[in-house]
Amino acid sequence: MQTDFQELARGLLLEPVDEAYFAFCAQDVSQYICAYCGTDAVPPGSETLAAKMLVSIYNRDELPGGAVRSLTRGDFSINFTENGGERFSSFDERLNAFRKLKWR
Repeated sequence: MQTDFQELARGLLLEPVDEAYFAFCAQDVSQYICAYCGTDAVPPGSETLAAKMLVSIYNRDELPGGAVRSLTRGDFSINFTENGGERFSSFDERLNAFRKLKWR
């Protein structure tokens, strides 16, 4: 089942999407937001930010681990070059509003 942020992201993309790559990017965005915010799902109210993150990674503006070194479509695989930056660091400040306190 697709989440709302994925539909919003589809509306922002002007061309037809590569479904396998789009699903990979959407899962990465969702997992990043959940881990960063300490939630089990993308927090309500953050859907537009999540959609912008998805479009950004889909368009290869922000990539997990660096620039794409190779992309294989059969059995889908992506290899990245290393870079020193965090993958969605430009969005972290806006995600802070959705963070939950974690008890250890």
